[in-house]
Amino acid sequence: MPWGEPAFEKWRASYLGADGKKWLSVALGRGQPWMAYIMERIDFFRLPRELAWLPLIESEYSLRAVSKSGAAGLWQFMRNSIAGYGMRIDDWVDERRDFMKSTDAALRKLADNHASLHDWNLALAAYNMGLGAITRAVKAAGSTDFFVLRDGGYLSKETSSYVPKFLAVASILKYPARNGLPLDWSPPIEWECVEMARPVDLGLLAAQAGLAPETLRGANAELRFAVTPPWKGYSLKVPLGSAESIVKALEDPEAKLIKYTIHTVRSGDSVSALARAYGAPLALVVEANPGLEPSKIRIGQTLVIPVLKEGATAPELVKPDLADETVEFAGRYTVAKGDSLWGIALRHEIRPETLAARNGLELTSVLREGMVLEVPTITP
Repeated sequence: MPWGEPAFEKWRASYLGADGKKWLSVALGRGQPWMAYIMERIDFFRLPRELAWLPLIESEYSLRAVSKSGAAGLWQFMRNSIAGYGMRIDDWVDERRDFMKSTDAALRKLADNHASLHDWNLALAAYNMGLGAITRAVKAAGSTDFFVLRDGGYLSKETSSYVPKFLAVASILKYPARNGLPLDWSPPIEWECVEMARPVDLGLLAAQAGLAPETLRGANAELRFAVTPPWKGYSLKVPLGSAESIVKALEDPEAKLIKYTIHTVRSGDSVSALARAYGAPLALVVEANPGLEPSKIRIGQTLVIPVLKEGATAPELVKPDLADETVEFAGRYTVAKGDSLWGIALRHEIRPETLAARNGLELTSVLREGMVLEVPTITP
């Protein structure tokens, strides 16, 4: 530790004040569910144990933390910094919020930084500023001393403060009782994984397995919806010892693990609008209705819709008062690739069956690119 260094001592004084100690205690409490895993992986990679406190600086141990620049998760990864570290971001998950995958990725990145720079202060600086930027700064300064680089103006303002701040926190938390922080004697929280083969609602699964819903939702914060992805291989994190009850619930043929509603298609409905209204991804609606082509639904057709939003109801139709046969058709519309009667009708505030009849078509008719349709003129 750089005892006597002004920035380091300033941060120590801040954290050792009454408000600073309270902040540290609250943040450490938030990190307790993830700490056992973090320490285990630090030991696995043979890295300094002080790195377990880096997420306190990055996110205050919040899996859902998002910075102004868009960094997310426990270790605050940017979208463009996850390549090569085993994380994915798609419509279903943002694994920067997966406490297991992001911890492994962050520790590997820190180990890579140290392997390149051979100095932990610089490795930490590179985690904040980027390995390339720190490498260039070292070359320009002709020094591998973090404080020489900082004092010479080779580092960003944020990185100049980042390392002393972390070192101050580490110097305090390494000896919490000596520094007036309460010791936590509660047993560590440990986790195990269950590989999923189908989508399930976390709330329904938790109830079936006898767990608190917030436990599963909190530990699997990478899920964009409160439902597991439809692809096989997603690893659901569950409290150690509960995997058996989770598997039993998954294998129970009587267990309803996703809520569904039956919706009869009305004039003006669209699959995408129904999906939004019920909080379900469009892909999950299509999966629940084998053979469904979203652009070719018909009035009276029955759809099975997963309900992932609390209190969800069918969407209101778009301006039904305008959708009748008295509307004047004074406009022309040229069909583009991907257009459907339903989409064109919605755009022009008319019932699809009215649009079809006016143009001598059926609701099931296939539109050809370049076809010209008579449509109402929309008044701004």
